[in-house]
Amino acid sequence: MPSEHLTPLAGTPWHVWRSALLRSAGFPVAGMQRFAAPALAAAADSYLTGVSGAAAFEAAFDAAAADLGRAVYDIACDDTFRTALAWQNPAVLLAVDAIRRDGPHARRNLRRRHREEVIAKYWQRYCLKNDTVGFFGPICWAELGGPGPVATVRPGAALTRTRRVFLERWALDALGEAFARGEGVRDWLPVRLAPQLTLRDGVLLHPHRAPQALPAAAAALLAGAQRRSRVADLASALVADPASGFRRAADVYAQLDELAERGVLRIGFDLPIDLTAEDVLRDQLAAIGDDLVRERVLGELATIGALRDAVAAADGPDALAAAMSALERKFVELTGQAARQHPGEVYAGRTLCHLETVRDLDVSFGDTLLERLAPLEPLLVSVRWLTAAIGDAYAEALAAVYRDLSADSASADVPLPDLWFLAQAVVFGAIPPGAAVTADFLARWAKVLGLADADADARELRFGAAELTERVAAAFPATAPGWAAARIHSPDLHLCAPDAAALLRGDFTVVLGELHVALAAFDTHFFAYGHPDPQRLRDGMRADLPEGRVRLLAPVDWPRHTARIAEWLHGPADAQLGFVSAPGADPDRLVPITGLTVRPEADGSLRVHAGDGRQWPLLEVFAPLFDYQVLDTWKLAGNAGHTPRIVVDGLVLVRETWRTTVGDTGLHRVKGERERYLAVRRWRLALGLPEQIFVRVDTELKPSFVDLTSGVYTRLLCTLLRGAHEKGGDGVGLTITELLPGPGDAWLTDAAGQAYASELRLQIVDPAAAQVR
Repeated sequence: MPSEHLTPLAGTPWHVWRSALLRSAGFPVAGMQRFAAPALAAAADSYLTGVSGAAAFEAAFDAAAADLGRAVYDIACDDTFRTALAWQNPAVLLAVDAIRRDGPHARRNLRRRHREEVIAKYWQRYCLKNDTVGFFGPICWAELGGPGPVATVRPGAALTRTRRVFLERWALDALGEAFARGEGVRDWLPVRLAPQLTLRDGVLLHPHRAPQALPAAAAALLAGAQRRSRVADLASALVADPASGFRRAADVYAQLDELAERGVLRIGFDLPIDLTAEDVLRDQLAAIGDDLVRERVLGELATIGALRDAVAAADGPDALAAAMSALERKFVELTGQAARQHPGEVYAGRTLCHLETVRDLDVSFGDTLLERLAPLEPLLVSVRWLTAAIGDAYAEALAAVYRDLSADSASADVPLPDLWFLAQAVVFGAIPPGAAVTADFLARWAKVLGLADADADARELRFGAAELTERVAAAFPATAPGWAAARIHSPDLHLCAPDAAALLRGDFTVVLGELHVALAAFDTHFFAYGHPDPQRLRDGMRADLPEGRVRLLAPVDWPRHTARIAEWLHGPADAQLGFVSAPGADPDRLVPITGLTVRPEADGSLRVHAGDGRQWPLLEVFAPLFDYQVLDTWKLAGNAGHTPRIVVDGLVLVRETWRTTVGDTGLHRVKGERERYLAVRRWRLALGLPEQIFVRVDTELKPSFVDLTSGVYTRLLCTLLRGAHEKGGDGVGLTITELLPGPGDAWLTDAAGQAYASELRLQIVDPAAAQVR
């Protein structure tokens, strides 16, 4: 029997979580039309095809440039837009304010054009992309399943219902380091053994060094650190113990400093990389035994908190900028560090705090929607095979490393750190074990869809779900996913309907935007904010996946690892693998890598054994390293020059897609504003592209919206391609995807009737659990 947190995916053995996440843009989607220039596009096309002359194009271009100037000026004067920028990237406000100062008819020199592009880039994100960032990307939890209408949609009076401002974890860490340097604090600092190290019978085990027999005094000190002591308490205990070898506290302090310098100990306030970091810091400060010291540092943190609260309460861009400046000044005063970091990085927090919001909306979806999602089954069956095949590939690659190490040491027992170190070249190599599987996966899908035999001019291919499921079952035979976490997949779905009334009538189309393979997307910490019962999500995860799984204790510089997107749906029995020095170890869950051994079982499988009797399949221990490589492998368009839209029983499985290279476009070489526009129009005509598209180059993580009628977005396209060419040359790949849903397909509205882009993120559970040996 499925758990209460699940509901059936109609007509299939798969199940969907009843909790679903509606992600939305914070600005009305109609705003995207402000930069459209259809008259200019028509004039350019007429000129390129010889229907009209250059003069008509020049006149249309000048008129469109004037329209653009008015549009960017109006947006620059929009306080809501300026507020969004003040939250996300305050430095950009300089360009926006310059537009306001210069007016709508300023001379269009290089600087002015650059400012237009800056505004257009942010505008498309706020109006069209469903990025969960601040009030310009609010979330809303929805309920799935049950009889009744397709959906129940009740927008509130405001855009957002609740909001909360968090201090960035890097800022809290800087504050903790500053407090630790303060007078009287050192004695109260936590001391703990680095999480990757093990002390066993007076011997220190290090991942990449020979075991080190320690002097009795050092062994006694590290034994105390394993118990999570504070500096003064540890020193007192060691001096009081005649067997420790320490006679003076000063000797303990000197040894502590030396071991910390060598990376054996971590001394200081220890904050997890998640959204509890502020509470943890406050609790650690509150544990300081000296009343005066404790009240001083707690007061300083409270001052920062009050300034953060003033930022949260600020109304409008100018008040927000002033409040942020006050917070930044105090932060710099306390820490001596810059108040901003990581300019231009996608997953990094630039400023001292970030805003999380919940949309003012109540929404639920009935069984009718789930019936429309049944055509996902063929894709789900195929990614079960994908994870199983990738799991087999990695299992064999890891087994080969094990065999080499076992032969070299003439022992069946291989220390996990040795295998972990050598396996990095396997997992992160230029051609990882899963690459051939992914290529095979795409080739099999191309055969299932008959893409090689499709009409070259076909824009759309339609299939029945029953027919496709039969083909997929033959092409992708697998009985279970490849590892435990691969049981859950997270699709992003777009419901295309012109308004809520059409949605309620059942007049809508479902478009699969992304399928995050082997990813439980709700296991992202900031998504917990706004859910009516976060514990329900924890219970659901524990029901779907086995307890005692291995999670990584990742360091600060781990890719795509921030407090906002930290995993949080772990259970108390889930192990936390310490493999490098990293903050925030949970002593109740921590398993240092140096305490683990790989050995074969009677059936030939390899398992990782801990000293306390726990054990895991070797593949499960490595799964967190390679599962991200599986995340987006579902993209069925492959590398073909053109893939038609793929529709299965009315559900759009694949948007129409084109693939080319930066060099083949030639757009990176074109100079001159008018020349670039004409070159883009010529390129569009040659490929038969729609007017509005998404473009992604292989040198960038995320796609960019392009309106091919727009002067400013065509300029941005050429700039993007020039930058990609500078990084990778002519061969950099370029993927173009039709814009679906378009601005006319937005069913989500606010109380005033303005429509917004949105997507529905689900978690779908495989009926079969992994059977990893």
